[in-house]
This record gives sequence, structure tokens and C-alpha cells, in this order.
Amino acid sequence: MNPIPPHYYGLSYTTFQVDQYDGFIPPTSGNQWTMAFGGSGNISIPDSPPKSTFDLHSFSYACVAGVPQPECAISIWAWKPSGRVFKRTITFPRLDPGHVIEDFKMNATTFGREFKGLKSLGFRIARADNGGDVYGGLALDDVKYTVTTGC
Repeated sequence: MNPIPPHYYGLSYTTFQVDQYDGFIPPTSGNQWTMAFGGSGNISIPDSPPKSTFDLHSFSYACVAGVPQPECAISIWAWKPSGRVFKRTITFPRLDPGHVIEDFKMNATTFGREFKGLKSLGFRIARADNGGDVYGGLALDDVKYTVTTGC
């Protein structure tokens, strides 16, 4: 694993690292994805230039904790420059034994207007059934966004 370079395509990734496909859940593009081990991380726009923001459009995601794995709730917090915060929770399905490895896939989601004009995103994974720990990682791939540079 390797850290993601600072200001990678205009954004900074905290606790996310570049991870290689290991034969479990395949990335949606190529053979790499970004992984936040422990399931929490942050994506933000640098403070310079000032007044810059980003719009989050979509990404592919998976909770990666092995098999069996309970249904996973991924909480996403979006911070606006005004300090206003939006929260959305998405789920990744439980993974049961008895399936061939090719059955396990990343899911994809899109984001609406509340995820435009952002300064930062925060992520956390937990068990969907009781909020407990998943003891795994959050994998993201094909993160699509637009950066607006302020003056």
C-alpha cells in the first residue's frame, strides 16, 4: 500500500491509501482502489487557493472485512464552507460464505445537489444491524468530482 499523493487531482485524502486488487472484491477500474483501513477517512480540498470547493458526483464502494461479513452502513458527512453539514448513509450488503469469489462486487452510488460546493467529506463504516464495529476497510473507486477554484 502507498499513501495517496498530496492534492491528488485537486483533493487531499486523509487515512486513504492506494491498495492493489488482492483477489477478493475487484475494483471497478483497473487493479487499484483507495482503501481506508479501519473504515474511516476524510477527503478535502486544500485551503489554497481560498474559496475553492468541489462537487461530488459518484463513486464505487465496498466494505472489505472478509467472509462472512455483516451488512455494512457507510456514513458520509459533507461539509460546506459555511459550516453546514449534510449526512447520508449507504449500505453495502452482507457477504455470506458459499458464493464463488466472482459474486462479490463493488456497488456504485451518485450524489445530488447537497453534495455540491463542498470543503470536506468524512467517512465511517459500522455494522448496519447494530452500529458495532466491522473491523475492516472502506474501499472507494472511480471517485468522480469537479473542483471549482476560488479567487
